[in-house]
Amino acid sequence: MYSNKDYEIIDHTADIGIRVRANSLTKVIQKSILAQSDLMNGGIEIEPRMKKEFVIKEEDKETALVSILEEVLYLFEYEKFSASECSIKYHNNEYRVKLKGKYLKEEEIKNGIEIKAVTYHQLKIKKIDDSYLVNVIFDI
Repeated sequence: MYSNKDYEIIDHTADIGIRVRANSLTKVIQKSILAQSDLMNGGIEIEPRMKKEFVIKEEDKETALVSILEEVLYLFEYEKFSASECSIKYHNNEYRVKLKGKYLKEEEIKNGIEIKAVTYHQLKIKKIDDSYLVNVIFDI
């Protein structure tokens, strides 16, 4: 069902989560964005036709991650925009997020999971040796 192999699904009572690993902070955030998009759109292939950009300024990296994923959730919920590519530039606690994707029609979203919120439950971005690991739990 889910096309993005850069994450694992975590079973959680009444919720769903993802586990993401990457070699940098920005990459772990990018992969988290794409995993969340994948869950919401049901794993369909998304052509990167349109662009969306936003900036999150936050000192705490976990709070920044939640804020970024909340923005991605907002774009999906209210505009039906789903990302298939993203890039992040980080400087002085500012995350410049660029998404590429497309606007979906309701009928295209057949197997998507309705995410109500991004939670802070057990959220911690860990640096282990030369890689980063994060678990994100979504309220569904």
